[in-house]
Amino acid sequence: MKTYNTIIVEKQDPVGIITMNRPDKLNAMNLEMKNELSDALSEMEADDDIRAVILTGAGKAFSSGHDNKDPLENMPEFANLKEEEVLLNLDKPTIAAVHGYTLGDAMQQALLCDIIIASENTVLGFIGPKVRALCYGAFTVLPTIVGRHKAAELLLTCDQINAEEGYRIGLVNKVVPHDELISAAVEMAKKIAQWPAVSIKYTKRALRTTLANETHKQALNEGWPLVLGAMDDQK
Repeated sequence: MKTYNTIIVEKQDPVGIITMNRPDKLNAMNLEMKNELSDALSEMEADDDIRAVILTGAGKAFSSGHDNKDPLENMPEFANLKEEEVLLNLDKPTIAAVHGYTLGDAMQQALLCDIIIASENTVLGFIGPKVRALCYGAFTVLPTIVGRHKAAELLLTCDQINAEEGYRIGLVNKVVPHDELISAAVEMAKKIAQWPAVSIKYTKRALRTTLANETHKQALNEGWPLVLGAMDDQK
């Protein structure tokens, strides 16, 4: 496995585990991390020994979201959906094992996974407008999971909810004690991995057909230059 600066990649056959590893910054996501996540996901897609992938975070949080100290000029590339499309289009099942703060861009990462298992201490939130940004990875996916009205409430109010509320509205598949989080994710991954890979692959492809569309991308292409301009004005 390749060595990375902002993530840790490991194998527990037949499971690959990607851990966001900036714990001193609550795993805030910068451009380097996004690019490394994309590379690691592609690496796992190409590894026939890996049948399922877990995404998690080191330390006290899954991730607090976008690193606002990342240079503003990195933002267009950060938000270009390259890494999100790799995650969404991965043919192998993906499980987000979330805990602590799971906000903004990090919540979008979890949302694009097939299954979310949450520690009982998890705080979930889409905080785009609160930080003068867009929750660009959630626009089409979130309504299909929790319904349009609940998605609008979460995206427009920037409310943060706990794991149990996430489970109640169908955003989270399972809530477990914090010290059981990774073992629960591995157990789920192995349960899926026992079935024929080709069946899982095409089941995933069928499930994701409604999750991304050109209207979504058009809204982003129109909105991001305006949002970035507003960010620049705040400097």
